[in-house]
Amino acid sequence: MFEEKVGIITGGTSGIGLATAELLAKEGMHVVIASRNSEKGEEALSRLRKWSPRSLFIKTDVTNSQDVKNLVSQTYSAFGKIDVGFNNAANTEASFNATHNATHEFKEEDFDHLINVTLKSVWLCMKYQLQVMTKQNSGVIVNTSSMDAILCSAGTGVYAAGKSGVIALTKSVAQEYGHQHIRINSFCPGAFRTPMLEERFSDLSSEEKVKLNESYQKLNALGRIGDPLEAAKAVKWLLSDDASFVTGQNIIVDGGIGFRFE
Repeated sequence: MFEEKVGIITGGTSGIGLATAELLAKEGMHVVIASRNSEKGEEALSRLRKWSPRSLFIKTDVTNSQDVKNLVSQTYSAFGKIDVGFNNAANTEASFNATHNATHEFKEEDFDHLINVTLKSVWLCMKYQLQVMTKQNSGVIVNTSSMDAILCSAGTGVYAAGKSGVIALTKSVAQEYGHQHIRINSFCPGAFRTPMLEERFSDLSSEEKVKLNESYQKLNALGRIGDPLEAAKAVKWLLSDDASFVTGQNIIVDGGIGFRFE
């Protein structure tokens, strides 16, 4: 289904992004992964090239317009088309800090940074991806939001606003480009065993880790933290022709999360 197709995956060097990149590479896609971290990028690329020898890594800060423009331009120069965009990049520090600051203590510069990371980055990626896709009259985009956009829990106001914006932006832009055979959806992951989640555990004592792990498990109906591959399979479906009549939707993949902490 993805043989000889070309896809850009931001945040493609770890977690859900890398799991998705590997799934698509195994099915013959030429995958271009983007991240700010060159070392992780090269490591991820070496894995992808086992299945997709022409795959690329392009160092990219998705909050920087010139970087994103360069990402799309280099991809197009290398392959002559862009079939898929998975706009998935996240900033661990920004995401973590977003849940640890009261609104009246939140700094204006942190607000601007967090909105850039969560929302502007997705807008920039779509802006340049769509410049190629409109010429092709085809393409599929998936944008990563967050369950914080749905739950809107205390202490996550700015982060939740940015991720909610991703859902609204996705729905609006899907309406705009559907007539050009371009599908655009968003994706809300719950708790998955990614490096970002592991970082939340890293500074905790053994007892605190057990309690935090138990709290995550209590949050959803399946009683466990997800594997990134489970999220990647949902994204793969959205990007595939099996979802050919699905656009402007927000897909939740969270194991049946609860609406309050216990």
